[in-house]
Amino acid sequence: MLVLLLIYALLLIAIGAFISRKVKSADDFLVARRNLGPGLLFTTLLAANIGAGSTVGAAGLGYEFGLSAWWWVGSAGIGSLILAFTVGPKIWQLAKRFNFYTLGDYLEQRYDRRVRVIVALVLWLRTLALLSGQLLAISFILDAVAHVGKVVGCVIGGIVVVIYFIAGGLLSSAWVNLIQLIVMLLGFLGSGQGPKER
Repeated sequence: MLVLLLIYALLLIAIGAFISRKVKSADDFLVARRNLGPGLLFTTLLAANIGAGSTVGAAGLGYEFGLSAWWWVGSAGIGSLILAFTVGPKIWQLAKRFNFYTLGDYLEQRYDRRVRVIVALVLWLRTLALLSGQLLAISFILDAVAHVGKVVGCVIGGIVVVIYFIAGGLLSSAWVNLIQLIVMLLGFLGSGQGPKER
């Protein structure tokens, strides 16, 4: 199992390195030339929303609370669809027109720098919590498989993520998310194929 995890980590880094050859400018790195396409955009959003919280966490809530636990990920799906068909296209048009890279760029142009700073602080705290949760999930897996300890597992997971992102930015993240989505879906399908009781 450890060998498979190492191969998987090296595959993600190799994808980042391969994609990096297409990254020539800040537009390429930060917003993938604003040209991800619906397929990569869909798979990267789906992969980003399916994680330890959406699988293990939602399964635990489902066991404890029943069907109502569907809202853990269901509300995120509904919200993403609403944003994709209402706010998303308008923000994309404005971002292309004014060359925005981040939500902060839009907020500063629409309101002022104070709003940008306040929203950035709120998002920073939320992103820090999300990143911590993802790194902890990686460390639990590495600790269970390789007995490396949670701190070392967090460091290893963080290094892999940083390397493939630094190599190709948003474009490499989108392709890595596609691979991760395929692996997760295969894992879900395979988890139902265990030995049957006699």
